Amino acid sequence: MANTNAPRPDALEVAPEIDRERCTGCTQCLLICPVGAIERRGMRCFVSSEVCVRCGRCPTVCPNEAIETRG
Repeated sequence: MANTNAPRPDALEVAPEIDRERCTGCTQCLLICPVGAIERRGMRCFVSSEVCVRCGRCPTVCPNEAIETRG
């Protein structure tokens, strides 16, 4: 069985950032994060860059395109 927690080959160089204006707090990113690096505070989600493994999964599930990746 494949390790689903392993970073993707095209892993990000830096942790993604969530645009607070676009984020609706739907938690899709929180649910897909393999290491629990995303938390919801109030009606918005936030990425912990210290915990994030930069797998790149969260931007793929955001219905509002609120998760920005750089690098």
